[in-house]
Amino acid sequence: MFLPLPAAIVAAPLIIGVADGVPSFDVKPTCSGATAGDGGRGPDVCIRTELSTRDQLAKEWAQFPAADRTRCVQLTNMTHMPSYVQVLTCLEMARDARQLEAPARRSTVGSGQ
Repeated sequence: MFLPLPAAIVAAPLIIGVADGVPSFDVKPTCSGATAGDGGRGPDVCIRTELSTRDQLAKEWAQFPAADRTRCVQLTNMTHMPSYVQVLTCLEMARDARQLEAPARRSTVGSGQ
């Protein structure tokens, strides 16, 4: 299933650009429904958490494969309430899954399986 050439030309920079740098999200809509038992300071705590996570992503961004970065940002944008925490969690899960698979592949090499 291929995009028509004009659509592919328009979409290519968007897809490539996603993985180049840490995305910029407006987390206010994401945090607007956050609540806390401390007098409604939930949205403020949520925004601070998101911005802190964005800083962490900026430090670790290059460690993650470009394909994972692109996929995780695209998945997060699908919610229409993007979150840096979602992106980081997605990237960490992809990394951890690869690490779990690697020993399993090594252990069956040469074992006749």
